[in-house]
Parts: sequence; structure tokens; C-alpha cells
Amino acid sequence: MFKSVTIDWDGKDYVIPADSQMRLIAEVEAALQGDGTRNPLYILTQGDGPTHMETARAYGAALQFAGAKVSVEDVYFSIQEDVATGSAARGAEVQAKVIALISILSPPLGAKIVGKSEGKKSKGSVSD
Repeated sequence: MFKSVTIDWDGKDYVIPADSQMRLIAEVEAALQGDGTRNPLYILTQGDGPTHMETARAYGAALQFAGAKVSVEDVYFSIQEDVATGSAARGAEVQAKVIALISILSPPLGAKIVGKSEGKKSKGSVSD
């Protein structure tokens, strides 16, 4: 079913084994929902997308789950640095984080977004 995924932070890859995917999904969903009840996948795919805080909280949770020594504040500040530069490449990095989260929560949807035919893999900030 699931395959291991690799997410990146600060030039380092973190591998999450396939048999840990359901626990990872639970962590990411909880981070996205906070105290709310909205569907986490909806938060990521709605027209205006997740807030920077929602992205930082969820991506930070995934990184921490994978063993990265990073705080949500670190991820949030990194996103703000990406935004502040105003370059298309930096904006793409923020988008890659969102696509990585979609790919964690729904491998088939992530594969569709990045144009892969197999629904168990994704590219961007997540790969296997």
C-alpha cells in the first residue's frame, strides 16, 4: 500500500518508512486541524490554500515525526523568508511543502498533482 517517503529540510533528507505512514498521517492531520474540525485535505486543496501557519505546523510535524530537530517556528520563519524574497523559485519552495503534505495525506492525489501515474509516489519535497 504505502511506500516510504522522504521529506527534506535544510538540505537533509528524512525517510519515513512505509509502515509508519498511518501514524504520520495522523500527526499531519492533527497539526493541520489544530482545534478545528475542517478536513485536513480540504485545508491543503482549497482555492486560497493553507495559511503559512497551517503549512508550517503540518510540515513541522512531519519533519519532527521523521526525526528532524526543527521547530514549527523554524519552518514558519523559513516560509516567511521564502515569501520575503519574492522570487518565483522561493515561492515554489513554499508550494512544494504544500504538495508534500498533500502527498503524505493522499498519495494518489499527490501523484496526480505532480503528474505521476502511480499513486504511491510523489515528487517535490516528498519522494520515495
